[in-house]
Amino acid sequence: MDGTKDIVVFVSHKHGDHYNSAIFGLLEEYPHVRYVLSHEVPVKWFITQEAEKGRDVEPYLFKVRKKQDYEFILHNGKCLKVHTLKSTDLGVAYLLQYDGKTIYHAGDLNLWLWAEETAQANENMVKAFWSSMEELRGKQVDVAFVPLDPRQQGDAFAGLEAYLGVTESRKVFPMHCWGNYNIIREFLKAHPQKGKVVQVISQEGEQFLL
Repeated sequence: MDGTKDIVVFVSHKHGDHYNSAIFGLLEEYPHVRYVLSHEVPVKWFITQEAEKGRDVEPYLFKVRKKQDYEFILHNGKCLKVHTLKSTDLGVAYLLQYDGKTIYHAGDLNLWLWAEETAQANENMVKAFWSSMEELRGKQVDVAFVPLDPRQQGDAFAGLEAYLGVTESRKVFPMHCWGNYNIIREFLKAHPQKGKVVQVISQEGEQFLL
């Protein structure tokens, strides 16, 4: 491994399916690693643990909040621009610009409509979701990661449909599928015109070359 490589780790929020404290182990191999973390992600334990070893890790940790812009100058001298969007669950979504490319990671920013919720709760969700989507309207995105959650049943497609409707994205990776990757094929069956945009995923740990 190239230990001089710039590594930037993004954590959208503290939920266990989006955050694992094992990420801090990268610091042992990559001295230039940085961690960009939603403000509620717990790190005091890590700071204390490393301080007891005589190591100050705070310069590697960056807490961010919703609807803010940040710039990081990496060890290679290039600038990484970060815009945070308000999630419709916990934490933030990330819109990144680096080396001429734009990457979007939704975290848990999605149109979370649930049959068991009240009409008012779902109406509030729609308003909150579209408030964040307006920040993405017209954006040209090279790679995006967007929820497509089968637990939503009849409303599972809604968030991804909306995202595709407001952006010009070259490649979109559905996430939050909970191992049910067949839902991606179901989405493409309903939207065959998105076949070159929405990436089919078959298994956990699959790798793609773009």
